[in-house]
Amino acid sequence: MIVLEIGTTIFGLLQGLLVMLNKRSNWIAYIIQMILMLLFSLNVNLYGDATNSLCYILVGIVGFIIWNKKEKEYIGVCSMKERIVYITIMFIGTYFVFLGLKQTDDPLPLIDSFTTVSSFIATYYMIMKKIDTWVIWFFNDIFYCITYWLLPNQALYLFTLNIIWTFMAIGSFINWYKIMNTRCNK
Repeated sequence: MIVLEIGTTIFGLLQGLLVMLNKRSNWIAYIIQMILMLLFSLNVNLYGDATNSLCYILVGIVGFIIWNKKEKEYIGVCSMKERIVYITIMFIGTYFVFLGLKQTDDPLPLIDSFTTVSSFIATYYMIMKKIDTWVIWFFNDIFYCITYWLLPNQALYLFTLNIIWTFMAIGSFINWYKIMNTRCNK
């Protein structure tokens, strides 16, 4: 199990660095990371995370394809309407996923529900290259830190990875903002 946690951490750091630099190859590291995370999550009964990881393997393939298209090279910003919609989906989705997860032996069903739903939303906006993704990832990573710290057998490598990702979300926001402004000024 520690091998899965360490492997997930290594590929997560690589993916985080590559996406921060706006590199398409981040999706390859992402897919490998999600395969390892799926196996880890199943071993610690985090069923929301396991569902995320399974879906993210497919999402990684879609992200890799979409990031190859010319019209998706720019980085954009969500409208106020989009923000209201994704925040609403985040709250409602968390509630309904929680209702399902509390029926299982998931040790942290509410936090697992929030990170599951917010991860899907953040990943969608990452694929669409919307800078808002980094605000969502920032909060998501904080809650993942809490999750991995509170697990009965703490997942310290993943806890550390999510601390790093919290700071990388800030760095990614800053870098994408610079890229966005550079392209707007051309």
